[in-house]
Amino acid sequence: MNMRKFLVSALVLVVAALAFTACGSCAPADGTAYAAGNEFYICISPTDDTLAAENNASALPSSVPALLPGAGSEVGFYLMQSYYYKATLTGSGDSAVYSIGGLYVMASAIPEGAVLTRLPEGATEENALPVLTLAEGASVTLANYLTVSYGDTEYTLRYLGLSADDGTSVVFLAENGTVSIYGTANADSFEEFSVPWHPIAAERRAELLAPDEPADDGTADGDLTGGTPSNALRIILIIGIAVPALLIVFLLFKPSSKRNDTRRTTMRRQDTERGIDYDRERSYESDRDRYERGYRGYERRDYPENRGGYGGYDRDDDRRY
Repeated sequence: MNMRKFLVSALVLVVAALAFTACGSCAPADGTAYAAGNEFYICISPTDDTLAAENNASALPSSVPALLPGAGSEVGFYLMQSYYYKATLTGSGDSAVYSIGGLYVMASAIPEGAVLTRLPEGATEENALPVLTLAEGASVTLANYLTVSYGDTEYTLRYLGLSADDGTSVVFLAENGTVSIYGTANADSFEEFSVPWHPIAAERRAELLAPDEPADDGTADGDLTGGTPSNALRIILIIGIAVPALLIVFLLFKPSSKRNDTRRTTMRRQDTERGIDYDRERSYESDRDRYERGYRGYERRDYPENRGGYGGYDRDDDRRY
């Protein structure tokens, strides 16, 4: 690659990079984990007013009930706000039901937008629901009558909510790979725990409770950036970068006057090879130049014909009398 092509390519890359920087670019991904098949996530998002309340430091239950199987409309617990419940869908239309480890949530009871096909940024399978730890020596019984004891690492226990029956018992979910089944146990069966807001909601709550700060125009001490540039400034920067670049490209490709000298030198070299000898000191004039030179020379008094050689006429004779 010659130097000209290299410089042009470099200029194009520099202009593109600076334009990209001035205009801003790429949006972050909006999800990190995906549900498969008919699996979904149910999340009852708290409002800003709920999060901003100073006495709401812990997560609150929603008004969406999870029903006990085979018990008609008996409520097992209410979904906690801000957390992500993994559920499978059965049925359709008015009979559509989401199952959470054997507990049922009627699709008609779920607010619009609360059913997700994937976890958003900041939510993972690990923090979708709070994790519980059994107290030393304790054991719990699942809905399928299977017992999970302290020190059993086969199951992961996750908090679902407080039992709607007495308001003190804990409804939990036992997960073992793809198998999950709910259970109910006294709160003292688990190590002491609290149910904070999900990290996403906790971050939003911190923003809402943060004290208002004075607007920063970018001219504070130590800030030499001048703040975030406006769109007009970005456009001016792009034009200011592109115009000099185009000018440089034009100068690189501007025809050079040396090409004619090179062509003349080449022709003389070729004529020399053919046996034609050019006198470098001689000026090769056109026929018109030779004619003018000869015509003026004819009038010169030192030519023989003007001195009397042809007719003897001398211009000086007219001035003698």
